[in-house]
Amino acid sequence: MPQPSRSANLIWLGLLAAAVLIPYLFGALTGQPEAGLSGLAAWRSAAADAYCARGVTPLVWLHVGGVAGLAALTLAGRRLGALGAALAGARGWYLAALAALIALPFLTAAVTDSSACSRGQAFFWQAIFVDVFLLAILAISYNLMFGFVGVVSFGHAAFFGLGAYSVGLLMEHLAWPWWGAVLGSLAISVVIALIKGFVGLRIRGLYFALFTLAFAQVFFLLAGNRLLVDITGAEDGFTFAVPDFLNMTRNRLFFYYLGLAAMVFAFLVVQQLMRSPTGRVLVAVRDNEGRAQMLGYNTFHFKLIAIILAGVLAGGAGVLRGLALKGASPEVLGLDFTMTPLIMTLVGGQATFAGPVLGAFGLHLLEDFLRDTVVTVAGVSINIGERWALILGVIFILIVIVFPYGIVGTVQNQWRKRRARRASTPS
Repeated sequence: MPQPSRSANLIWLGLLAAAVLIPYLFGALTGQPEAGLSGLAAWRSAAADAYCARGVTPLVWLHVGGVAGLAALTLAGRRLGALGAALAGARGWYLAALAALIALPFLTAAVTDSSACSRGQAFFWQAIFVDVFLLAILAISYNLMFGFVGVVSFGHAAFFGLGAYSVGLLMEHLAWPWWGAVLGSLAISVVIALIKGFVGLRIRGLYFALFTLAFAQVFFLLAGNRLLVDITGAEDGFTFAVPDFLNMTRNRLFFYYLGLAAMVFAFLVVQQLMRSPTGRVLVAVRDNEGRAQMLGYNTFHFKLIAIILAGVLAGGAGVLRGLALKGASPEVLGLDFTMTPLIMTLVGGQATFAGPVLGAFGLHLLEDFLRDTVVTVAGVSINIGERWALILGVIFILIVIVFPYGIVGTVQNQWRKRRARRASTPS
């Protein structure tokens, strides 16, 4: 796939900035600031007044128009010259989807006649999507190892859980500032990835997967060990205080955008890596490691790079989860948080950029829907929530059968075959 030019990247970033700044400026100009404020404080107060309004507001229509406009520009394609080139391929749809996610809190507020800033349906859905964003980061990091490099790990939850535990322990028991605890937690993720890589990559295949499983279970058992219980003061996890601006109970809209920004950052990091020369070597290692070694590449070092980056991304997702819940529990170190990103990657499409994100959104939202669904047939009520796991499993099997390369992977393969047939057909 050809790399977009610098001008195309600048246009893309300009459109993204417009999608963020234009609604904010509109809110600051149309909202009512609190009495006695002036300058930037008055601007922030006026914007907050517009953003926190209940129901359908002019700001909601502005967001809807922005998303529709980006979708229309993407459909117009290269007929728009430089603007069309900036939105060519999937880039335009990525931007439209991002604009839709930026607008989502206000769209849910409009649909449910609630406020994006106070308790209600919009507030509830923001929490759901924060979970989706963090699971998407976890799936993106797993896909880097499993999909792009071919390293199968059953211990990815170790990074996720340690991120949540370490940020809490550093803030609560060592009194580190929040930024120091975040950086320290990411540094711990690097150390754990180095240990896992240097020891585990000496073995291959199923033996490496079993090693990672045992490696993660050590931390899971340690979370309930008497030593850690004495430190945290609780057998089933612990809680800790966070700064007000990171308190998801009070500032959920801010945390929603923080989670969204983190997901976009993880997506772009992996995308840029895999489009770089290093990424092409990683794919070569996955396809034929022996041939890559014959060409002179130290495959051990390249796989170690992938494990470290995947570990940092998963650890960062764990840090955000710990801050969001203001606590950590042993379950974040359990096998569920390894199997979940694996399934999301398989459903969305391994070795694709959008696949893990689509899998995270689809499976988590579907799970939440099934948990609360009651179907009435001929006067008989059937509680789907009691059997949601079975139904979700059946849906997963059907997706794997219909989309053998995942949803995104299968669609991409069919699109390539269609373009190939068109190119080979004489005009």
